[in-house]
Amino acid sequence: MKKPVIFAILIAYIASIMIVQFFGLKIVEMRGNTYVTSIEISGFSFTKRDDITDEKYQKIVQLTDSSGKKENHYAGYFIPGDYDLSEESLKNNPNRIKIDYKINPYNASDQTISFAYDKDASAGSVYFDETTNEFIFLKPKTIYVILTARDGSTVKAEIGISLVS
Repeated sequence: MKKPVIFAILIAYIASIMIVQFFGLKIVEMRGNTYVTSIEISGFSFTKRDDITDEKYQKIVQLTDSSGKKENHYAGYFIPGDYDLSEESLKNNPNRIKIDYKINPYNASDQTISFAYDKDASAGSVYFDETTNEFIFLKPKTIYVILTARDGSTVKAEIGISLVS
C-alpha cells in the first residue's frame, strides 16, 4: 500500500472516533420478553362445592380413549337445579368450575390467558365469568375450551369438560 492510502485510512479512522465521541452512542438496555412456551392443563376444580358432602359430586375423572390412553378431557357430575343467568343464580350455582393450568416458564413476562369456546352452541347451558375465569354450567353439557397465551407466542392448549347428570 502506498503512504497516501494508509494516511487516508488513518485519518478516516481517527475522524470516526472523534465523531462518535462528539455525538455519542446512546446505550439502551434491551429487556426482552420471556414468552410462554407451554400451557399444562391438569383438569378442573369445582369452586362452589365446599359444603356438599356427597363424594359423588366432588369426583372429577380424566377420560380415556378406546385404547386406554388418557385424554385431555375431564368429567364431573352436574348438580341438578333451576339455574338461570340472573346474578343471584350465577353466584350460588354449585356447578362453577375453574380450569387448573400451569404456564411455562414460570417467569413469563405476560401470563394472561384467553379462554375460547363455542358460545353459540353453549348458549343457555354455559356461562363464562370473565372476572373470575370460571365456567358456570346451567345444564349438563360438554364443552371444549382452548386456552391461548396472550403474549404473542400463540401457545395453545385444549381441554374437554363434561358435566353429566
